[in-house]
Amino acid sequence: MKTSFEALNKILKGEHMAIRQYQAYIDTLTDSPLRNHLTAILTDHKEHASRIAYYIQTNGGQVKEGAGLVGIVADWKTRLTNLREAAPTEMLERLYDGEDKGLARAVQYSEQYLNSAEKEVLNPIFSDEHDHLKQLQNLREGLYNNI
Repeated sequence: MKTSFEALNKILKGEHMAIRQYQAYIDTLTDSPLRNHLTAILTDHKEHASRIAYYIQTNGGQVKEGAGLVGIVADWKTRLTNLREAAPTEMLERLYDGEDKGLARAVQYSEQYLNSAEKEVLNPIFSDEHDHLKQLQNLREGLYNNI
C-alpha cells in the first residue's frame, strides 16, 4: 500500500464484507433475540463504514465502496451454506471467526500505514469491534449452555 487512503479503503472493504455476512445470516432468521443482537451489530458495521468513508472523502481521498470480489464470493458461500439452514451455534462460530480475523487485519493496517490522527478515527470503531467479539462469545456460550 502506498497511501493511508489505500489502507483506510481496505478497512472499509472489511466493513462492507462484515455487513454482507451479517445480512446473509440475519436473512435466514425469524424474529428472535439472536436476530436482534445480530441486527444491532450489523447497524454498528454500517455506521463504521459511513464514518470511514466520510473521513476519506473529507480528507481528500476517494472512497472505494463495496466488499470487492472476495466479499462477493464470501457472501455467496454464506448464502449457499444457509440453504441447508445453518444452526445458530454454527452461525455464531462463523461470525465470530470473521469478526476476529477482520479486526486483526484492520488493526494491522492501522499500525503499519496510518498516522496518529487516522488511528484516532478508528479507535472507537476498533473498540466497538472488540465489543462485538464479546457479544458473539456471550451468545455462543448462552447457546451452548442451552443445548
